[in-house]
Amino acid sequence: MKKLPSLSATSWLTTKTVFSQVFAILLFAIQAPVLGPRAFGLISIVLVFVGFCELVLGEASAEALISIREIDDAHFDTMNTVICALSLVFGLLVFFGAHVAARLFGDPEFVPLLHWMAILPVVSAMGSVPQAATKRAMEFQPLALRSILSLVVGGVVGLILTLSHYGAWALAWQALVTRLVSTVVLWMAIPLKFRFGFSRSRLTDLAKFALPTLLSRLMSWATAQFPRLVFGLYWGPTELGLFGLASRLCDILVEVGLMPRYVVARLELRRFASDPAGLADALCEALSNTTVILFPLCIGGAAVAPTLFHAWLDARWVGGIVPAEMLILMCAPFVTHFLAGAALLAMNFQAAEAMISIAQTLLTLAVVFVFGPFGINIATAAFAARPLLLMPLPIMLLKKKCAISPSKLLRAQRPAFIAACTMGVVVTGLRVGLEPMLSSVILLPILMMVGAAIYASMIAVMLPQMTARYLKASPFSRPR
Repeated sequence: MKKLPSLSATSWLTTKTVFSQVFAILLFAIQAPVLGPRAFGLISIVLVFVGFCELVLGEASAEALISIREIDDAHFDTMNTVICALSLVFGLLVFFGAHVAARLFGDPEFVPLLHWMAILPVVSAMGSVPQAATKRAMEFQPLALRSILSLVVGGVVGLILTLSHYGAWALAWQALVTRLVSTVVLWMAIPLKFRFGFSRSRLTDLAKFALPTLLSRLMSWATAQFPRLVFGLYWGPTELGLFGLASRLCDILVEVGLMPRYVVARLELRRFASDPAGLADALCEALSNTTVILFPLCIGGAAVAPTLFHAWLDARWVGGIVPAEMLILMCAPFVTHFLAGAALLAMNFQAAEAMISIAQTLLTLAVVFVFGPFGINIATAAFAARPLLLMPLPIMLLKKKCAISPSKLLRAQRPAFIAACTMGVVVTGLRVGLEPMLSSVILLPILMMVGAAIYASMIAVMLPQMTARYLKASPFSRPR
């Protein structure tokens, strides 16, 4: 049997993420014209309720298992028992609260959807321990492979049900099958055995790391999911589906351009625990490498968003263009937030990282309640401004906790920002000028090629050493 290629941790994460997002886009390209915004709005609200365990309890348990220095099997068994028990309780609450949710949103379809989706918290929780074990060992190959396989299986199921006109149920079963396959495959791919156990001393060890992270992830969940809940009450499923599409485009950029670097940095930066200068240099290098990729995707993506919508989707989705532009731009300041959080967690400043999440959540709640009644465009503009308004907080915490200069952090991001903004202005002007003359299908690749050429040229001049490293690493530069 041919052995899989040996790739770095970042490469495996990037491979998994790129495949996941490309596959999701292709799947959505087929599903969106058939299902329409309402189906996506319905399932978005359902996932607010059932995604709590995956995004809060699962992440907190994984963070605790990664952070603890001396670990044994009893730690894994104890965490597996606790996380599954809590998820079971939460799943029962979702099941028996289905009728309340249906009355709240005025849609009886929520009842059967929530009844079936109530199993999802337990399924997701069972994958938390092996996921933490592989991350702790820096073995990202099993994570990448199980993610790819589960997405393909779940996507095929969702696509078949979509083309069979099952509506929102296609998306519900797609989510269920994806999580189930992911959990089963991951347990099969690692040496850990699935078992339950409990140790009070091990739980005490884990709680020291889990509780601050639990608060942080609770705030992150509220920041990401609570707006969908409230906006759904204000606008209804259709406009929520438009907002969900805009959010999905933002999520794609974060997952592809930011999350692989964040996950690896959170682990790699631990080796600088006694080297503040090395930590500052490593963090700035991570910022520079990340912004070179993410900034052009954000600013260029916003510039071509109108053309993309017209080339890709039908008239039902046009109302999502402006929200998409704003949420895509929101990804740029996320670089500072995410990598600052990675550095704080790597140095075991979980409480400081939780402080950032609390501030984000409080501002999100204020934005949702104040601006939600004014409609999707105004509310999305206020929502997209949050990470920019809060950027001073992680910068100040890094200075206080890790002695990293704010100016050094900003200098690391400056070249990519200037090049991306220049490219965005040129592409926007070109789009406005050519739209009356060319169809969107023809115009879109032209804009992308022009933008890529402008940005690459500027980066080659402003960051010649980084450009040389990328060219040297390119397979086209190696002799055959």
